[in-house]
Amino acid sequence: MKLSLAFLFICVFALCFAAGQNSSTQDQQINNGPVAEYVSDSNCTIGWSTRVAGNMTLRYGTDPGKLTLTKEAVESNDGRNHHVRLDGLTPNTRYYFRVITAGEAISATGTFQTVATGEPPVKSKAIIPQ
Repeated sequence: MKLSLAFLFICVFALCFAAGQNSSTQDQQINNGPVAEYVSDSNCTIGWSTRVAGNMTLRYGTDPGKLTLTKEAVESNDGRNHHVRLDGLTPNTRYYFRVITAGEAISATGTFQTVATGEPPVKSKAIIPQ
């Protein structure tokens, strides 16, 4: 009987410990965005908000299966609002992106398209979830 109770205690403790290990990335959950706030022919600003402060990275590229480019997010004073400005983009091209923290994606894949050369920039363009 004592052995069974000890085994049960160890199993419950292990489950609680494992659940606690994932809470840090869950705490970083996005509660607003990400959204392409400004898109021109050669740059884009993407913004989002999280429940708690934390370091964020944006992975992006022109192939949704190969987001090989990265850019660190800039935090607001409270650390919960994040922005990334992507420069050197190709005009009239579709890009895909995901928000990453601690090596894990915390957003769905979003997308935006740069405008053609000579076209006016677009503001507050919503992402299209994949």
